[in-house]
Amino acid sequence: MTSPRLPQVKAVPGRFHDSDMTFGQFLEEAWSVVCRSLGIGQRAVENVLAELREVIRPWGSRPVGTRCDPPSFVSADGFPAEISISWKAGRPEVRILFESLSSDRTPFGSQEAGRELTRRLAHSAGVDVSRYLSIEDLFVTPVPERYRPTVWHSLAWRPGEKPHYKVYLNPQAHGREHVHDVVAEAMHRLDLATAWTPVGSRDKELARQGHELEFFALDLDGGNASRVKVYFRHHPMPMGELDTVAALAHRHEPVRAARARAVIYGRDSGIVGNEPMTCLAFRGGVTGPDEANVYLRLPDNTRTDAEAAARIARLMRFEGITPRPHAEVLRQLTASLPANTGSLLELCSYRTTSAKLPADIGLYLRFPLYAAATG
Repeated sequence: MTSPRLPQVKAVPGRFHDSDMTFGQFLEEAWSVVCRSLGIGQRAVENVLAELREVIRPWGSRPVGTRCDPPSFVSADGFPAEISISWKAGRPEVRILFESLSSDRTPFGSQEAGRELTRRLAHSAGVDVSRYLSIEDLFVTPVPERYRPTVWHSLAWRPGEKPHYKVYLNPQAHGREHVHDVVAEAMHRLDLATAWTPVGSRDKELARQGHELEFFALDLDGGNASRVKVYFRHHPMPMGELDTVAALAHRHEPVRAARARAVIYGRDSGIVGNEPMTCLAFRGGVTGPDEANVYLRLPDNTRTDAEAAARIARLMRFEGITPRPHAEVLRQLTASLPANTGSLLELCSYRTTSAKLPADIGLYLRFPLYAAATG
């Protein structure tokens, strides 16, 4: 979801060109290592792995090979999935974001595979796809662009709870010139037009300042707690300007967010050019955005994963969260994944929900399995 916009990825021989490993095998192993690092029991892990196998069927049985065709915008090298961990109130939640792949290996096929999966999920306990179906036509197209988002999904799981699903959509599917009209209509259909007004009324101003509206997502749960989320990508701008979008949210705390940026970027001023993102969350019954999640990008900002990990650990300590599980995740992933996998740490997310609680901190992992060239 958070790949910087790059020229189209050209896949070249990657690190698994002699391996028969499938996408499913790789993702199961990475998921298991993360859960084991967090001290989650194997029986609980197996239960959620059965669900993961189902949602990535049938493309999970495809060999990783030397490239993903078409390349997915989920990752800069075209790999169609990322795993992340979020610490909420100090408790970890494990998530996977993925793009469904199709047998015809086209962007349109991936879009249709994503639509089909949403309908399959409707039969899962606790899943409600009615809101999605009411807006689907706004975000699909007969001619999706190559290396752009289609219809993506995420599975989020906290031990002791059932998995939760979210769907991600591309508001630019019909061209960037229609983005704000698409989102405004979607919010209207979802009975969130009033909540969207404080943001939508500033759409042209935000775009001029370099805040690009790029993703639209919604929880596939029922009830007022279910969120609709809108993601902005920040093009090169002064660090202080990054807070413009987040400041629209009711529960965003600018002082704490400024400290988080300073810790992760190692400075408190200057131009930020590695395209961080901000997500605004909307809920029924709340006027305006309720929360803001800021995604601070680590590549081109830190020299090594070790340096990035040290900054994340420092931020966690500021928030009263022990960084030990985070360190163990990185240690075991480094030991378990193939050699020369490359940088694993892509993003650190930061969200305040209450002045009395620690911020939610997320760690986003990328697995650069393919050697990728741009051009």
